[in-house]
Amino acid sequence: MDGRYDRQILMPQIGKEGQRKLEQSVVTVIGCGGLGSPVLTYLAQAGVGTIRVVDGDTVSVSNLNRQFLHGESDIGRRKADSAAEKLARINPHVRVDAHACYLTEENAGRILAGSDVVADCVDLLDARLLAGRACLSGDIPLVEAGIEGFYGYVLDISRRTACLECLGYHRRKSPSPIPALGAVAGVIGCLQAAEVLKILLGRRELLLGTMLQYDGLRCEFDKIEIEKDPRCRAHRSCGEE
Repeated sequence: MDGRYDRQILMPQIGKEGQRKLEQSVVTVIGCGGLGSPVLTYLAQAGVGTIRVVDGDTVSVSNLNRQFLHGESDIGRRKADSAAEKLARINPHVRVDAHACYLTEENAGRILAGSDVVADCVDLLDARLLAGRACLSGDIPLVEAGIEGFYGYVLDISRRTACLECLGYHRRKSPSPIPALGAVAGVIGCLQAAEVLKILLGRRELLLGTMLQYDGLRCEFDKIEIEKDPRCRAHRSCGEE
């Protein structure tokens, strides 16, 4: 350690042992756009040892109001490659594996294998549901988040707690394109990164069974307790009773 992490090592919740945990961890981040930019940045700065970046999209000019890992010179480039390049500059001591592809039912098991935590940072609902089912199947902790306009939420998901399908998200439709304010993506992405780090550190103060909602217009946070649905298809598909 070269002093880069001195301020967080001072925290009793981290210390040198916690820092070693972070350096030995593997986190997969699905999507490196508005949410993925702050999530990836703060995981790299915290010293997470291996970060996998999964995104099959390319940078477009409409991304630039919120996806700060990319700039005008990146337009047309693959987002995964662009993000990996920036993260290597932010912290050359972490390993960044770029997967320039979308998560699919065919590749999810391979890409997510070995992950200690997955952060879902995509905007399309179908992709978020796929990520949820894949993490439940692999018994991998998932930090889920989403934004729309001034609104956002964060939710930790495990086999023991509610997922998006428990809440009926598989019956919803996302607007396309989804309205998004960069500042709100920053707020939610930072909260999402904090949840990932807490899981890696073995903390118990998590958003499991609790959805944290943010209303940027009113500048209000609400916590909503949610229950796992015993009939949830996503949970039952991974062999749960």
